[in-house]
Parts: sequence; C-alpha cells; structure tokens
Amino acid sequence: MKKILLSAVLCLICALQVSAQTFDEEMLEGTWELQTNGVDYNDYIGSIKKLVIGDLADKEKKDIRHWSGFIEYNWTQRAKDLNTEYSLFEIEDEDYILDYFITGNDRLHIIVGDDFTLHFKILELTANTMKLRTKKGEITFQKTVTSVQNAKVEAPIAEQARYNIKGEKVNHPVKGINIVRMTDNSTRKEVVK
Repeated sequence: MKKILLSAVLCLICALQVSAQTFDEEMLEGTWELQTNGVDYNDYIGSIKKLVIGDLADKEKKDIRHWSGFIEYNWTQRAKDLNTEYSLFEIEDEDYILDYFITGNDRLHIIVGDDFTLHFKILELTANTMKLRTKKGEITFQKTVTSVQNAKVEAPIAEQARYNIKGEKVNHPVKGINIVRMTDNSTRKEVVK
C-alpha cells in the first residue's frame, strides 16, 4: 500500500513539474516596448516604457562599464511629491539594468542601477510578446526588431532543364508536350504547337 501511495505521489509531482511553464533568460534579450496603457509598478515607480535587455557597455571617463540592459520608466506623482527638495527631479527617468534573472521558473527580477529591484511574474514570453504581472496589474511589452532577421532573397525562377514526352532532354521547345524543370525544383508541362 505504501509503494502505491508513494508512486502516486511521485507521478503527481512529475506531472506538476512538466506542466509548469519555464522561461529562459535568453528569451528576454532584446528591446521591449510598452504595448498596453501604462500600469504603475507600485505607488512610487510608475509605468515602465521600455526595457533593453542584454549586454551593453558604456565608457565612463577612463573606465568601460558593463551593464545588463537599460530601462525607461516614469515615477508616480507620489514619488514626485516626496522629492520636493530635489529640484532636478523628472517624472520620466532612465537607468541601467545591473542584472536580471529568473527564479522559480516564472519570477523575473530586474536590478535597476543601485536604486531598486523590480519583481514580476511572467505570464507569457514568446519571440515577440512579453506579458508580466505586478501587484498593480498586467503589463504587455512588444519586442522591437532593429535589424533584418532571416531575410530571404527571392531568386528569379528560370528554366533549368527541358524534356520531351519520352523523357529525353532537349535544348529548346519541341512540338508536342514538353516537361520543364524550374530552378525552384518545380515542374511544368507545356504544350508546343
């Protein structure tokens, strides 16, 4: 009885692990722009407009600094009200991403500068769409493509070989039915009078 119960529990655990969707950090790389109306992240950090995730380098004086990305976001009015003494405070802000990582299959963590860490639950992550959940709601980003990917050059289709009805190769159209093989590996039948 114990063996049956133990095997049932193991099967259940395996089924739960298989059904859980996992996301890879490499899927995050690229430029993601906000698609939905900006949902505030929390009471202080407002909408996140753009995420550039991947290796970046910046020259600062004599040093070259390495970053894991870049973020553009808005502060909320509540954050602005707290910064009354700081005259250069701007609602729109941008900062470098120090690091990002996924834990527990679907928890995305983004460390922004030396200021704060953003925590999300990944709802969807495809080649072009990233949907994240915050405490305030869902945010949808669309990946922007900045370079040509998988471009196909359409070569003109031309006659590659010609055969008569008997299957003999001919150099030019002959009277009767001609079988023409094209450069795209298609075949055509032509009637020549």
